[in-house]
Amino acid sequence: MTTDSKKLVKYLSLVLLAGIAIWQISSGNSSFGSGLLAGVIITGIITEIRQRRVAEMQKKGLNPYDERAWSLAGLAAYGAVRIFAISIALIVLIGSIWGPEVQVDPYNLLGVCLCALLGIYVASYYYYNRKI
Repeated sequence: MTTDSKKLVKYLSLVLLAGIAIWQISSGNSSFGSGLLAGVIITGIITEIRQRRVAEMQKKGLNPYDERAWSLAGLAAYGAVRIFAISIALIVLIGSIWGPEVQVDPYNLLGVCLCALLGIYVASYYYYNRKI
C-alpha cells in the first residue's frame, strides 16, 4: 500500500466517523455524537502534525521509522497484551466467584477493555523507551 493510498484510507475513515457523529447528533444522541466528532477532529489534527514531523525528518535525511522505534513498539505490544491477558483472566476468575450480582453492559465493558489495553500499551511503550 502506497503512502497516498494510506492517506486516502485514513481520511475516508475520518470522514465516515464524522458522518456517523453528525448523524448521531441529528438523531438526538448529542453526547455520543459530540464526543465522536471531537475525537475525529483531534485525530485529524494529531495526524496532520505527525505527518508534518515525518516529512521534516525525511527532508533532513533522517529515517523516522528506524529499527529502535519498531523494537520499542513490539516490546510494548507484547508487554501490554501479556498484562492485559493476565488481568482479564483475574477479572473473569473474580467474576465467576461473585457470580451474576454485577451486571455490566457488554458494549460498555468492551469499551473499558479497549481503553485499558491502549493505556497499558502506551505505558509499556514509555517504560521500554526509558529502559532501552
